[in-house]
Amino acid sequence: MHFRLPKPLHGWREFAGEVGIIVIGVLIALGAEQLVETLHWRASVSQMREAMRSELAIDRTRVEINLAQDRCINARLDAVLRWSASAPAGARIPNAHGPLLWNYHTSTWDITKTSPTAGHFSLKEQLMYAGAYDSIANEQRYLFEEQGSWADLLATLASADRPESRGKIEHDVAIARLHLRTRDSNGRSLLSQLDKLGIKPDPAGLPIRMDPHGLCRPLEA
Repeated sequence: MHFRLPKPLHGWREFAGEVGIIVIGVLIALGAEQLVETLHWRASVSQMREAMRSELAIDRTRVEINLAQDRCINARLDAVLRWSASAPAGARIPNAHGPLLWNYHTSTWDITKTSPTAGHFSLKEQLMYAGAYDSIANEQRYLFEEQGSWADLLATLASADRPESRGKIEHDVAIARLHLRTRDSNGRSLLSQLDKLGIKPDPAGLPIRMDPHGLCRPLEA
């Protein structure tokens, strides 16, 4: 039995040409699809990067204002110790004021790190942003601890007419100063990381104006 291959309608050469056209068309379509996908992820990365940089610019403003208060916070703690050493036994400070320390925002990072877009940043960029946001998380924790220590100190000053409270002032001041040093050190490290990312402060980061030197005023006993 003999088999005969059917002859192409217009010859093998023309048939091959038509197949080639089809293959090229498929490749062009795939390339166009790939291009569209690349442009899509490039736009997503750009939008996410801009959102993070905007958030970090606001956080930087808050870090700088918090750090600007540190000298006067220490001065206020010194004033509290001087008052404790010289005030009459029945004296107290019912309405002492502590520092106003700004909280930070990380909601954009929380979205970014769980988004498919995160995988389209370069590894170097991912690590730089992750490092900055880790420092912000640490700064937030240190800030809460410092706020807690000031709450304890203010309560102690308000009841300083009691011997047990008067004896506790030095301890509370030491704890507040310890938390200040920890926050200050981490905050300066964070600013260095933001410098590497080229993040500048955004004045809109503070909803109200405040005097970072307020605690340098005399202690009102």
